[in-house]
Amino acid sequence: MHLLFFNRSFHPDVEATGQLLAELCQDLSREHEVTVVAGRAYSMERFESWLPVKLEQWGAVRILRAYNPRLNKRRFTARVVNLLSYFGFSFVAGFFARRPDVVVVETDPPVLGLVGLLFARLYRARFVFYVQDLYPDVGVALGKLKNPLLIRALDAVTRLTLRSADRVVVLGEDMQRRLEAKGYRPRDRIRVIPNWMDTRQVSPVTRHNGFRQRHGLNGEFVVMFSGNHGLSQGLERVIDAAAALETRSDIRFVLVGDGAAKSGLMARARALRLTNVMFLPYQPKETLSESLGAADVHLVTLQRGLAGLIVPSKVYGILAAGRPFIAAIEKDSHPAGIIREHQCGLRVEPDAAEALPAAVLWAAGHREALEAMGARGREAAVQHFDRQVAVDKFRKLLAELSA
Repeated sequence: MHLLFFNRSFHPDVEATGQLLAELCQDLSREHEVTVVAGRAYSMERFESWLPVKLEQWGAVRILRAYNPRLNKRRFTARVVNLLSYFGFSFVAGFFARRPDVVVVETDPPVLGLVGLLFARLYRARFVFYVQDLYPDVGVALGKLKNPLLIRALDAVTRLTLRSADRVVVLGEDMQRRLEAKGYRPRDRIRVIPNWMDTRQVSPVTRHNGFRQRHGLNGEFVVMFSGNHGLSQGLERVIDAAAALETRSDIRFVLVGDGAAKSGLMARARALRLTNVMFLPYQPKETLSESLGAADVHLVTLQRGLAGLIVPSKVYGILAAGRPFIAAIEKDSHPAGIIREHQCGLRVEPDAAEALPAAVLWAAGHREALEAMGARGREAAVQHFDRQVAVDKFRKLLAELSA
């Protein structure tokens, strides 16, 4: 079959959705012809084309790269311009694709479903809506969307895309419940396929590794947040927890990654004169085992009200590395369900000020319990959240559609 994917982020971007889609397309290209309509990568200094669409080849995957400016995504208006320009030029790029049998569209940007739906109808192809984030609900919950007309318009687009899809892929049961609350009832069309980590690429290593040595972390209890520093995570609470535990010189908070909230977090840590917080950039994918494995315990955070609208994909890397995690997250969220089922971490309420530092203190005093949690997490990753497990679910979905 010929598969046509739409998503702004794709290889070589470091964003989770781009990396995961790249792995999925790479694996599916072994038995299918795969084309991806992607946006300009953030590592691409120049677009190197006078046209708004250019063709690239990445292994067996064909990429139609649609132009978008690379404005500073920490500014809301700049992000809107970036996304809208990709939306427009992805429409143009779709006409350069070979006629597909299946069109798969993700939610970056939120209205991209319209472009995917148009080409699915134009080419008489089956249509899959792959929901990574649920809009406009995310924007409303974060307080970024307030215009009632815009909210109604975005909600109408999402509902139209859902109704028109032959299959809807969601990341967890919590996201499925959100769809049902919006009135989307046909369960026979919904497939729950969690995000994943390649457990052959990320595996348990000793904590006392080169990452710790390079950053002077030997002998300390390392509490790590690794991933996108976005507005949805509520990472201010991590800085507050570090402030509450500042007198514990043996505990160090390490925030690895980048994102729209990072500069504000760094300013907050400086204002509080915290010496127990370290900020580091994204680590190379090839050394994830080392960087993730350097932590004694990881943090997974999400603001209240976002459970099921966003599913943190960082959980799967933590599990693959054999490390436990503390989730400051609602009890009906997908990560909370993983903790309950596999006993691989702790959960605290996302907005309880004293709960997170208390959980860190408990973890620092129960090292053996953490080791057991990490081992159970690794087992869960191999059995349920491995790359091949997820790709096989997609293969099954495609077989259903071709039948």
